[in-house]
Amino acid sequence: MLHDLAYTIIYVNDIERATAFYRDVLGIPLDYAAPGWVQLRARGTALVLHPRVAAMGNGGNSVHLSFRVNDLDETYRALTAHRVKFLAPPATTGFGKHATFLDPDENQIDLIEWTSPREGRAISGETRVNDIIATMPETMQVFEEHGIRICGGCIVLLNASVRETAAYSGLLARETAELVEELNKVSQ
Repeated sequence: MLHDLAYTIIYVNDIERATAFYRDVLGIPLDYAAPGWVQLRARGTALVLHPRVAAMGNGGNSVHLSFRVNDLDETYRALTAHRVKFLAPPATTGFGKHATFLDPDENQIDLIEWTSPREGRAISGETRVNDIIATMPETMQVFEEHGIRICGGCIVLLNASVRETAAYSGLLARETAELVEELNKVSQ
């Protein structure tokens, strides 16, 4: 059913200190970094450091697991038959399908069914954020530069259009147009 760990997010209080620990002390190579998102590569899976969200406080769910599955609908049916509690049924995203369930301690665990990325499309304000990030992870930095922080657990922003995500993040129409223009430059 679950066959690969896609990534693990560790919510940290000090991202620079945590990066130094995991990279320099533990020797896990840096894969990608953007403000609020440090991705390390550990034997085929990503270990992501993400700032702790204020609402989390100092305790609670400080690790976020995501597993790849071949058939999310089948996995969802099998797990719900075992009375596993899902936050919502599987949702179609730009990268495939996504669903989140709770373990017995109410830690959130994501399931992801990847699909092949679509190529050759121009980005508009209506392009879904996941469609962009799935095919061009380097665009995460463009979003960050415009004050938009997106993580794997931010399903609302991931499923929104660029325009909706920009509006949610407080960008004006002109700033949204600049964001779309920069995303298109990166995609060339």
